[in-house]
Amino acid sequence: MASRIKVDEVTNLAQSGAVAFPTGGANFSGAVNVTGNIDFTGQLLQNGSPFLTLPTQDASNLGSVLRSGGTSEVAYWDTEGGTGTMAGADQARYKAGFNITKGFSCCGYRGGTSYKNVNVLTHATFSQSNLGDLTNWSGAYIDGKPGLNFTGFVFATGDGWNVTTSQVSKINMNTNSNAGAATSMAGTKHRATAMAKDFNYAYVHGGGNSSQMVKYNLNTEANNFTTTHPDGTQNNPASSQSATNGLIKQGGGRIFNFSTESFVSWPDNPGTDGTNKTLSSRDGFSYWNTSGGYRTSSDFHLRNSYNGGRMANVSKNGLTTGEESMHTGNDYGFICGQYDGSQNNNGYLFTYASHSFTRDSRMDRSGPPGTASAAGIEFGTLMYGYTGF
Repeated sequence: MASRIKVDEVTNLAQSGAVAFPTGGANFSGAVNVTGNIDFTGQLLQNGSPFLTLPTQDASNLGSVLRSGGTSEVAYWDTEGGTGTMAGADQARYKAGFNITKGFSCCGYRGGTSYKNVNVLTHATFSQSNLGDLTNWSGAYIDGKPGLNFTGFVFATGDGWNVTTSQVSKINMNTNSNAGAATSMAGTKHRATAMAKDFNYAYVHGGGNSSQMVKYNLNTEANNFTTTHPDGTQNNPASSQSATNGLIKQGGGRIFNFSTESFVSWPDNPGTDGTNKTLSSRDGFSYWNTSGGYRTSSDFHLRNSYNGGRMANVSKNGLTTGEESMHTGNDYGFICGQYDGSQNNNGYLFTYASHSFTRDSRMDRSGPPGTASAAGIEFGTLMYGYTGF
């Protein structure tokens, strides 16, 4: 007959530390309350069968949808595209991986004068702060992108509003300070734009001494000429990007695949000549101007950022904008400086939920008298091990 011991507490002889059970283990009937960690080897069983938990979560399946494995009873992350978003798992990861909290508006110009000034917009409060002159060189008709450590690179800053240069300025967005001169681009660019393979490479195109784009590493500053643009050198191209590709337009419209570094034609592209700029969201869509000539009151086109397809028209509500200085947030897009007959610091707000556009003085820049054609760079937190694409 088995023996029975009734006690209120079991401890080891030292009355502290672990209690070991002999080979064969211990059986408990009723609830077991544990304060502290449970550390075990072997399987966790439920009624003699393995207890099923979530599959491993890491950066490779960030933003993916959990799906049932049916009778296999093994759930899995759908990383192949069934997430219900425009480009599947890539788009879900792209959106979830970066929580944007601020936007830096860098340089810009008014009349014949360009500036080194930087303003930062805090998105939670819609409050703009003037950080003073932070870039090594001034510039306009420029673009900027962040690296993984949130160094912001401002491409084609040549100390003028209409210059051809290989110079790259950089700022430390963590400390709101000048970070010196970055490594120059492999060739010169004039009135440039940049498409980002998120946090890793910027593909810089414009006028200059080559129709090849410059591929610029946003973390090492190594760079080289890469794919030749089919339409040659182009002053004033406008561009946007998604997780996997960029859209670019000046004369002909093109779609650029980041993985293959190749172009295909973009049919039914918007009418901008590139002097009026483009806002890329992280939600799979972008806002494109539809007329050229430095300023326009024509509607924006809401475009699919992956295939360039037209989704809707977005009214400017009678407002005129051009040479916009744009950046995106999580739920809103921002213009901080533009041209409507003269270069100015006026701010505007895109509301993504309603795809609406309005003048909003909270986004107005301060410092210089006008800051059209500046570079907008996003800042925030990289989530859950995300390191871009």
